[in-house]
Amino acid sequence: MIFRRHDLVFSKWDEGDLAGLAHKNFKGLIMSGTLPGIVRREESVESPKMSNHYTEEDIVYLGFVYPNKENGSRVRFGTSIDGSRIERCLTPYDVADMEYEERSGPLKALTELRSDFDVGVWGSSSLEIVTGYHYTNETSDLDAICEYHDSLEVEELHSKVTELEGDIGIRIDVEITIPTGYGINLKEYAQGGKTLLAKGLRDVILINRNAFGKLHDPL
Repeated sequence: MIFRRHDLVFSKWDEGDLAGLAHKNFKGLIMSGTLPGIVRREESVESPKMSNHYTEEDIVYLGFVYPNKENGSRVRFGTSIDGSRIERCLTPYDVADMEYEERSGPLKALTELRSDFDVGVWGSSSLEIVTGYHYTNETSDLDAICEYHDSLEVEELHSKVTELEGDIGIRIDVEITIPTGYGINLKEYAQGGKTLLAKGLRDVILINRNAFGKLHDPL
């Protein structure tokens, strides 16, 4: 299996994986397999590998988010696991294809986006769809992802996002992924700048707009 940013993964966890997590309820949800781990970048580690994915041979860095806010904030926990121990992986596109209740602003917006575009979902909306816990509310942001095909489609997507933000009253952030595996913010792309900030699994770089989408992520 290959694991990319925003993927949700499941494994059989043991106490050692969750060392340092004192929150008993949070730990129980992870240990029971209720909460997925979110594939993330380990910013403190320099890696010689340049690909924007992990494999089963890698150490995979993950984040977990507790469903309930405490003191107004989400409780989060980070850990890592040998990739060979991961038993199931859901991409943002897998999650967007699952059934869900349109009970909040971002989930309503997701349905509208998916009616016209092939988008995936990550962030709080993704966690709500997979777990059933109410990670979102009427004013939560929607985090979506879409593969780059051509500039016209991106312009149409940006127009749709702008329309939905006005109609539903939420913020929608869409990450446009290019063949190298890097992600560019849709709104930044729409501004027309010559350089774009590209986020990857290993690093964050600036890329030339003219080179957008030309290279491929080596397996």
